[in-house]
Amino acid sequence: MVRFVWTTTFVALITMIAIAEIGERITGIHIPWVMRLSIVLGVTAGYTFLKATFNLITEMEKEKPLAGTVRNTLGPDRKVDSAKVVESSDEKN
Repeated sequence: MVRFVWTTTFVALITMIAIAEIGERITGIHIPWVMRLSIVLGVTAGYTFLKATFNLITEMEKEKPLAGTVRNTLGPDRKVDSAKVVESSDEKN
């Protein structure tokens, strides 16, 4: 994740410098360095947030749900065979 943040920062910095210089030569409008820096930091923060969200969703997809794999599951996803075994053992008592 650290490598992604640094890569994003450098790519945003180089892209912002290139856009600002080309835009100044074409239009003659100068973009101050404070605005350039704020745009670079904003892009970096945005992409970092999106990457962290993507990593979280990817990890959540790998998790195995516990429903139906433990003995004390009471929901409708419990296997029918195990429910019959429990009922038959209750009838014997």
